[in-house]
Amino acid sequence: MHTKKQLLLTALFLLMTMPYALGHLTGAKLHNFQYNAELVPVAPIVDGYLDDPVWEDADPGKLTQEVMTGDPWPESDDFTGTFAAVWRSGFLYIAIEIADDSLEAQEAKLLREDHLVLYLDPHHSGYQDELYRYEIPIGRETNALKSPLTRVAWGNDGKTCELSFRLDALAEKGNALGFGIAYNDVDGGRLQNRIAWAPEGYTEDNSMLPDLVFTAEIQPNTQQKLIQWGRIKSLY
Repeated sequence: MHTKKQLLLTALFLLMTMPYALGHLTGAKLHNFQYNAELVPVAPIVDGYLDDPVWEDADPGKLTQEVMTGDPWPESDDFTGTFAAVWRSGFLYIAIEIADDSLEAQEAKLLREDHLVLYLDPHHSGYQDELYRYEIPIGRETNALKSPLTRVAWGNDGKTCELSFRLDALAEKGNALGFGIAYNDVDGGRLQNRIAWAPEGYTEDNSMLPDLVFTAEIQPNTQQKLIQWGRIKSLY
């Protein structure tokens, strides 16, 4: 009888701890999967055109994971997407470039058109939350932005986008935020694919977020060129 009781308690303990263990296995899968946003000497001009020199040196992140199926997204004319991020003086700047062979935009409802979905969790909880979710319609700009998002600008017929987030002291070398970015590919008014920056095997059922880490390693020999470019663009 005593043995049966011990077995029952052991089984109950395993059931209670299983979700926790599975969650940490998922977390281990995200370990070392992060994007490093580099400090730049001059902030980019948020106008939707990715011609600022800072984007030339920023490491590109690629949207290559189909999170609806958990499969890698193959090289395809259907969709390709990349992004990059830099920071300066308390602001995070994100550049996005997309190519969609059948762009659906300007619909009455966002769910019926192609759009970007971003997560930026300043509290670094590690999990997705509606509070930190931003849905960005393709090619459209709006003044009704949810803080800390301060600006969205599109260029090149909805193929390139720049965003800015005001993070103040959170944007500091060594700090990390929860971050996620995906593209909802809609054809014929219905969602067909959701392609994300995520590790292989990641699915939309996983609520955990990768990290965006603030790094700093400014190259002195490029600083003057960047300062001059920033001044030139500010005149227009």
